[in-house]
Amino acid sequence: MDSIDKSLYLETITNFIQDAVYVINKHGEELFYNNKIERFEPSQRNYMLEELRGVFFTGKPSFDKYNKYRTVDHREVHMLSTIVPIENEGEIVAVCSINKNITEMTNLLNKVYKLQEQLQNYCHSSNKLQNGTSYNFECLIGKSPQIATVIDKAKKAALSFAPILLTGETGTGKEIFAQSIHNYGPTSSHPFVALNCAAIPETLLESMIFGTTKGAFTGAENTPGLLEQAGKGTLFLDEINSMSLVLQAKLLRILEEKKFRRLGGTNEAPVNCRIISSTNVDCHKLLAENKMREDFYYRVAVVNLNIPPLRERQEDILLLAEYFISRFNKVYGKQITKLSADLENIFLNHKWPGNVRELCHVLENAISFSENEAILTSSYLPDYFHKQYLLTKRPTLLDNLKPQSLPQTLDEVERKLIIDALTSNNGNITRAASSLGIHRQNLQVRIKKLNITKNVHFAAE
Repeated sequence: MDSIDKSLYLETITNFIQDAVYVINKHGEELFYNNKIERFEPSQRNYMLEELRGVFFTGKPSFDKYNKYRTVDHREVHMLSTIVPIENEGEIVAVCSINKNITEMTNLLNKVYKLQEQLQNYCHSSNKLQNGTSYNFECLIGKSPQIATVIDKAKKAALSFAPILLTGETGTGKEIFAQSIHNYGPTSSHPFVALNCAAIPETLLESMIFGTTKGAFTGAENTPGLLEQAGKGTLFLDEINSMSLVLQAKLLRILEEKKFRRLGGTNEAPVNCRIISSTNVDCHKLLAENKMREDFYYRVAVVNLNIPPLRERQEDILLLAEYFISRFNKVYGKQITKLSADLENIFLNHKWPGNVRELCHVLENAISFSENEAILTSSYLPDYFHKQYLLTKRPTLLDNLKPQSLPQTLDEVERKLIIDALTSNNGNITRAASSLGIHRQNLQVRIKKLNITKNVHFAAE
């Protein structure tokens, strides 16, 4: 086979592969390129040529190096480049660059992630039972004595028809408890109707609960309220502390007499549903501030269940984290198996003011930004978490410091911070720099200045 045949084969093959192939000699002259190569802006092309020339001097190949270029038509292209030397009789005569365009791949992955999220949302909505609920007691994750005690009391309360008041901080899962109680009770086949009292203006709240009669006010029609819509099921009134004292008095009468009238109506109808309510404010505080009627409180809280905050059930934090990792792996197409030891420690020491809802948000945020790795590290935590984490660690940075000059002390504190960040991120400089709030190049300069390279193992990036 002569050289013309070889060239024809080479050109045909390389034009049908997906990677861009580019070959130059030691003078920077183009020897070969296929039809996948992009035309870059002059400054970008010079940068690429410098990388190729570098291999002439080192003689060492470079594998899967990430580069970002801008083309002459102003498109941003992301590439993974492998650069290898071509030798002839021991002399490097050319360098070949094989470039995988990952821009299209990234766009495709983003589309896949969106489809997976839509599928997850569809699956969540399809899990709804015909009674309007999505949760039962099996959905409550936790093994701590605190949560186990509340679940046990809730199951017992579900078998009676007494009004229940759920108390607890924001994000503790009060509506999940309300739905679980409904599904555990004898009327689970009947509707579960929920209303957030804080989200509805006072002028509309009464008509939504009681319903209206045609002519009661301008535009009013014969409309059943939530008390009727709930039938023999459950009416869940969330954030009942937002209800005015006047409306509390009207609801008190319903709880006592088991009868109600629509707005503008004269006929009384029986109340057949159970009422479960919730508040995220301490009821004794509401009573003291005259924001809740005392008689209303005793009637609405025949059974009072207090859901503990997440900080009081530490045994459940990592268990819940494991559940959310599994859930969001499916949504975002990740393969995360666990938290890093450092991140576990951060989670266990965090106060979780937003409780389970905050934990869910933090993990979804971190997982959505994570790369292809099995262990989730602290570098992906939201910004407010980083600031709080550094503030809590700073007092310990001064421990065991030897008496020395101010510049020496500052260097040692900076050294400890950098080593902590590198350790937390398995030696990954890019992620460590991000967690410290500085640029990668800035971190590299500081590492060299403080002579950290001899003491810290850096993972390949």
